[in-house]
Amino acid sequence: MLLLNSTIKPIPVNSLKVISILFIILILGCKKQAEPVEKMQNQKYSGPFFGIEPTTTPQLLAPELLASPSTEYNGTFSPDGTEFYYTTDMPTNAYITFTKMMEDSTWSQPRIASFSGEFSDYDPLFSPDGNRIYFSSSRPKGDNENSKIWYVKRTDAGWGNPIRIILTGEEDNEYYSSLTHSGTLYFNIWSKGDIYKAIPNNTDYTVEALSDVINSGENKGDPFIDPNEEYLIFRGYDDSLGRGDLYISFNLDGEWTTPENLGEPINSSEHEMCPWVSQDGKLFVFASGRLEEPINVKALDPVKRINGTHNNGQLNLYYMSADFIQKMKEKHL
Repeated sequence: MLLLNSTIKPIPVNSLKVISILFIILILGCKKQAEPVEKMQNQKYSGPFFGIEPTTTPQLLAPELLASPSTEYNGTFSPDGTEFYYTTDMPTNAYITFTKMMEDSTWSQPRIASFSGEFSDYDPLFSPDGNRIYFSSSRPKGDNENSKIWYVKRTDAGWGNPIRIILTGEEDNEYYSSLTHSGTLYFNIWSKGDIYKAIPNNTDYTVEALSDVINSGENKGDPFIDPNEEYLIFRGYDDSLGRGDLYISFNLDGEWTTPENLGEPINSSEHEMCPWVSQDGKLFVFASGRLEEPINVKALDPVKRINGTHNNGQLNLYYMSADFIQKMKEKHL
């Protein structure tokens, strides 16, 4: 060892400087090589509502950004289309997740919402003015059989602390709250299989079940109410095409029309649920368990690409044009 060490010549100082510079360049180059994957995923979607154009048939909603091996459902945009909240089902819990449009118009990587992460939380829906998010939660017991309706209010520092709305008894499990411009809250109680509405008064709410036109038959749930209370879209199981379908009923002269199955291509042989419509009436978002195409996996494929371009979880988020609503309403006019 001593003999070998004695034959090694010291490296000149100038050479050390060159090596150091080359090493720094190499590190920076590797870092730049690693950035495009995440940047590409962000930049693919730009502008309000992810920059998407409504289509006549359902399409996966921002799959490179939202889709994952987990289950995604309950998608809702803020009224201006710059925030998107949804539910992510994980092995341990359900969490409310979000992404938002950044200053350069691209979208942030999804994160757990500031008011979620400890308990099982789901069903986020924005109020029409965008200043509140209503959601369902098992807090504080952590038991889904004890689901109640909560909301958070927007503040200068972000979302405030969750506040529970007292609607029904402790034995009732409340889900999926949707709000009108007048403040009336539509929701469902799964243990009873019915849809209700809660009308605000001076101090609390007057809660009443919707008419048998809506609630007759099998369980009804996931009620999305038009903010003007002109129509109601919900999940049902009567004469469905698959495990569960979406239906619509119109409020004409104060009476609900007989619910109509939205049919194909919205409903499928799988499970459809969690409807939402943008306030301008252009965009329809829902969750579905359909598999549009088989997963074609090749050796050395990036897992992120597979997750982002294929239906992986039990449910994924889809979007399409909401034009079908007016077309269906015209039959009643």
